[in-house]
Amino acid sequence: MNFDWKSPFAFLQRLSARERNLLGVAVAAAAVIAFYTLVWEPLAEAKEKVERQIRVKQQELVEIQDLRTRYMELLNRLEASKKIIDPANFDVNFSLFPHIESTVGKVLGGRDKIRSMSPKIKAINDAYVEEAVELKLDGISLTELVEMMYSIEKGEQPLRFSRLQIKKRRRDPHQFDVTATVSMLKPNKQAPAS
Repeated sequence: MNFDWKSPFAFLQRLSARERNLLGVAVAAAAVIAFYTLVWEPLAEAKEKVERQIRVKQQELVEIQDLRTRYMELLNRLEASKKIIDPANFDVNFSLFPHIESTVGKVLGGRDKIRSMSPKIKAINDAYVEEAVELKLDGISLTELVEMMYSIEKGEQPLRFSRLQIKKRRRDPHQFDVTATVSMLKPNKQAPAS
C-alpha cells in the first residue's frame, strides 16, 4: 500500500480561497503562539534566572573578598601581638619605670614637668603580668607630647599607651596637662614552667 502524502490535505481543495487564507492565518498564529510559549518564554526565563544567579554570585564574591581582607588584617594583628608577647623579645634586665623616667626626661629637657610617676603591676593570667607606669605631666606642648609618645612606643621594648588624657590649660592654650599610662606585658616569673 502506497501512502499518498497529499491525501490528508485534500480537504484544502474543497475550501474556498478566503477559507484557505483564514486557515493559513490561524496556522501561522498557532505556530507563533507555540514558538513563543515553547521556545521564547522558557529561554527568556532561563536567561533571567542565570542573570540573577550571576548577580548573587558577584555579591558573594565581594563579601568573600571583604572577609579575606579582614581575615588578613586580623592575622597580621595576631602575628604582631604574638611578637610583642613572645618571651624571646623580653629583656630580663629591662625595668619600665627607669626607662620611662629617662625617656620622658630627655624629651622634655628635664624632670621639672613631671608631676608624678606611679608604677603598677597587674596579673593578666598565669603566664603574663602587665607592668605599667602612670605619668602626670604639667604644661607640655603638643610637639613634646607627640615626640614623647613616639619615643616610648617606637623603642626597642614593646610598650604601649593604654590610657591618655589631655587637658588644655586655661591660661596658656598651647600647654597641656597630661595623664598617661604606659604599659607592657611581661612573663609572670611566678608562673609554673611549662
